Amino acid sequence: MRIVYPELRVFEDPVQLLEGMWPTPLLKLSIGEDVWGKLEFFNPFSRSIKDRTAWFLFRDALRKGAENITEATSGNIGIAISSLSAIFDRKFVAFIPTTAPKSFKIAMKILGASLIEAGKSTNDLIPLVKEFSKSSSMYHLNQFQSQFNILAHYETTAKEIDRQLGMMGKIPQRIIATMGTGGHVAGLSKFFKEKYGDDVEVVGVQPADGERIPGIKRQNGDTLALEAKIDRVIEVTSREAMDGVLKVARSTGILVGLSSGATVNAYLKLADSKTTVLIFPDDGYKYIDEMATLMESSQSY
Repeated sequence: MRIVYPELRVFEDPVQLLEGMWPTPLLKLSIGEDVWGKLEFFNPFSRSIKDRTAWFLFRDALRKGAENITEATSGNIGIAISSLSAIFDRKFVAFIPTTAPKSFKIAMKILGASLIEAGKSTNDLIPLVKEFSKSSSMYHLNQFQSQFNILAHYETTAKEIDRQLGMMGKIPQRIIATMGTGGHVAGLSKFFKEKYGDDVEVVGVQPADGERIPGIKRQNGDTLALEAKIDRVIEVTSREAMDGVLKVARSTGILVGLSSGATVNAYLKLADSKTTVLIFPDDGYKYIDEMATLMESSQSY
């Protein structure tokens, strides 16, 4: 008989730990009248929202009997898949851009993944991993096209937010989420638009033209975000994302990642009294070098 005490945070295995940490916290922020941060760095494996996607993708692979797994990743989902591969004794080969932070690569190697470094972005890697999957008979999780990427956030992230705000008699009037593969913004949009229609505004955040913000990318019509009803898209520069990180750090004492900072800056461009939820995909500790560079490039910090 397995004894688990989720209310006391006692678990007998890592998967119980993952699911037992849901819902992740929703924190009221002091940057506006009724603004909340969804703290996805409370997920235990990658310390990011990507644990949810990875688990839904990986669980499907297990059901299909996959023994060897491959995926293209810029970082967080690679760590999450590496963790799950270690737990379930699967071989994982990760394709990762040469530009990815060193911290991600080291973490995946520690967890037992094999890395193939190529290209400057995941867009460069997608055809490589598809060809590798065919030639090696490795199971390709394919986060960029899998409906499990959307379903993970429809079934977990969105429902958590709805329950958490519902306990206070609120519904989110606005959700602000970054766009990378598009899975979490699509899952959130699908859930809230189905339940509340246009009473909930969905705002997508992407890097401004020519800018690089880890974990998100400009949308070019080939991501799952196409399946979302997004009411508006806000562009953010890397420096504006850093401003958002500082705004949170110096008001709450919490170090969020640059993609989280981007949602903060997007909110500040809209600031009003609407009940708004910002999705904070991860924390800032993996991006210290990038943050140091951004701070050193500006005397205002």
